[in-house]
Amino acid sequence: MRAQFFVAVIGVFVSSVMPGQDVDRAADRFHGFKVRGEIVTSRPLIGGYSVELAGDTGLAESVPISGDGSFEIRAAQSGMQELRVVSPRGEIIHREPIVINGPYQQLAIRLPETASVPRAGSNTVSVPQLEHKVPPEAKKAFDRGLRAAAEANYTEAISAFRQAVSVDPEYADGLNELGVAEAATGNMESAAEDFQKAINVAPEHPAALPNLSIALAKLRRFHDAGEVARRALKVVPESGRIRYILAASILMDNGDPHEALTNLERASDEIPKAHLVAADVLVALGRPEDAIKHLEQFLKAAPPDDKDRPAAEARLSVLRH
Repeated sequence: MRAQFFVAVIGVFVSSVMPGQDVDRAADRFHGFKVRGEIVTSRPLIGGYSVELAGDTGLAESVPISGDGSFEIRAAQSGMQELRVVSPRGEIIHREPIVINGPYQQLAIRLPETASVPRAGSNTVSVPQLEHKVPPEAKKAFDRGLRAAAEANYTEAISAFRQAVSVDPEYADGLNELGVAEAATGNMESAAEDFQKAINVAPEHPAALPNLSIALAKLRRFHDAGEVARRALKVVPESGRIRYILAASILMDNGDPHEALTNLERASDEIPKAHLVAADVLVALGRPEDAIKHLEQFLKAAPPDDKDRPAAEARLSVLRH
């Protein structure tokens, strides 16, 4: 299958994927609805753990995690977000990119088995396969960077994160956050370098791996993006967003359209736009009836004012006739 057929994929794909603060800034979003979720882990999070949700305007909400692992976001907004699980001491023990589609969505956040829960009184930050003691000076700079990023002050955030990783070059979370802040300013090359440095320190970092695949896709390094996305899915296998990145990277790299279609279908519950790309693939494969189903599913899931709705309706009309 020729990549030229999927030129439209670039517009759908690149405009809708970027980690942390660099998200879709379209104004047509839902506001203030409830989203429920559950933390799935082999070891219960007892006593004072919370979930933070951060979007393009910084930290949106912080809510407690109940004893059974459930939580409820009370004022969610639609779009790309970063979800963080925070210990009683304020240490981030897990983070992952998610997409909020609208009210009544149920989130399932699975903590990696290799992630350890910080002990009370410790000064450790846990990342996969690594328990790393962070010097107080580095942690202080890191926290300052998080506050600056939450206020969209990316210049200050980058400076603070750079200070943190200069004090502690193996601070994987610091390297990841530095990459996120750089990406938010459009410096994708530097962002990709810092995500890679984080992965060099912590090969299964649950945020840096997805972030690197996204950054590489933004740089149109689709072969590399696909390879990193496959690695990321071993750490965050339920991430529809990363499956979407993998599918688009396969298509733009002249890969197997059937593999791409499988990933698009698995991504579509989380990323409704995956239905649009899947429809294009199915038309190219000579399956217009299945393409119609995907367009119908997109129109059912998308809000009434979704900017892609008119084009989807037009394509659906053509295929039906």
